[in-house]
Amino acid sequence: MGDDGDDGGDGSDGGSSEARNYVVTAETGAGSEGVPESAGFISSCSASRYFVPGMQAVFYVGIFDPETGDQLTDEDLESVVVNVDGLQNVELGWAGDDEENPADEWGGSFVIPEDTEVGSYSYTVEVSNGDDNYQTVGILEDSFEVIEHSNPTNYVVTTETWWNNQAPEESVGFVESCGPERQFTQEMDVTFVIGVYDGSSGEIVGSDTLDSVTIESTDGAFDPIDMSWNEGGEDSEPQWSGTLDTADLAPETYGYEVVVTNGDADYYNVGIASNQFTIIEL
Repeated sequence: MGDDGDDGGDGSDGGSSEARNYVVTAETGAGSEGVPESAGFISSCSASRYFVPGMQAVFYVGIFDPETGDQLTDEDLESVVVNVDGLQNVELGWAGDDEENPADEWGGSFVIPEDTEVGSYSYTVEVSNGDDNYQTVGILEDSFEVIEHSNPTNYVVTTETWWNNQAPEESVGFVESCGPERQFTQEMDVTFVIGVYDGSSGEIVGSDTLDSVTIESTDGAFDPIDMSWNEGGEDSEPQWSGTLDTADLAPETYGYEVVVTNGDADYYNVGIASNQFTIIEL
């Protein structure tokens, strides 16, 4: 479980056999239970990294062989479990066998207890494949946020990172084109997509209210990036966005924060105002 089979990161288990490298991707979404009616920034059955107590949190996990890009199924793996720190262990099932909504991913969910405290909750994806050794790369540990949806003066800040071009050939399947990602190569620039919402109405807040929205590195690894406001249209949603050139970033995980300013007005950020992405080497 966890990092078993990684005995120093050299890809071997004492020289007797080669450790198997898996690429693990993980996303969370809102289920159909417990979504507040007035929360326009949360919708059921859609991707989300923020929840309120009583909501159903759904995990979508992909596990790939990086050499072939093949998705690993229940024929390859013994179990996949999401361990949510302090809340729940969620055993995932292979969704490819689902009769109503088959999908090439592992999935599972739980309802966040009503008495859950507001804050960030980390989770890890643990993969077991019997007696085989393996070494994980990509995203293995992540987090989501539990927020309080009651204070009308609050802004809810959401953030995603996207790859906005065709999937690079070397990703062999575990990077999608024009979709949300949190692992990139040095040839893949990171596009940040930010939502800032009024906590009472659920309406997105744009440049007519906010002075600026900026992405800042938590450790100074890259310069601040100013987000641009896009009002959206028939084929796009209103959003703040901007792009980071990753060519000079070494393979590792980078933390960042979303900084929102609106002049002299007071506000309090809830929801996910910080996150991370990973540069991987294939």
